[in-house]
Amino acid sequence: MAAVSTATFFYLCCGFFGYAAFGSDTPGNLLSGFGFYEPYWLIDFANACIMVNLIGGYQLVLRWSSVVLCQLLASGSL
Repeated sequence: MAAVSTATFFYLCCGFFGYAAFGSDTPGNLLSGFGFYEPYWLIDFANACIMVNLIGGYQLVLRWSSVVLCQLLASGSL
């Protein structure tokens, strides 16, 4: 629970401070929205790393959620 809360806090801070810094001029794709188009392979690699990070994080959150659900079902509270 602490890891999920910490990660959520840091993601929200990045989002809020990014919006505070750039406002409504923030591009839709932060990796390629600031005029950084070359080399294409570097942007593709960064996108792939983000996908790996999200897939790994999803599995961690799903595992925690299933443990809590199983405990609730076992205790009869649900």
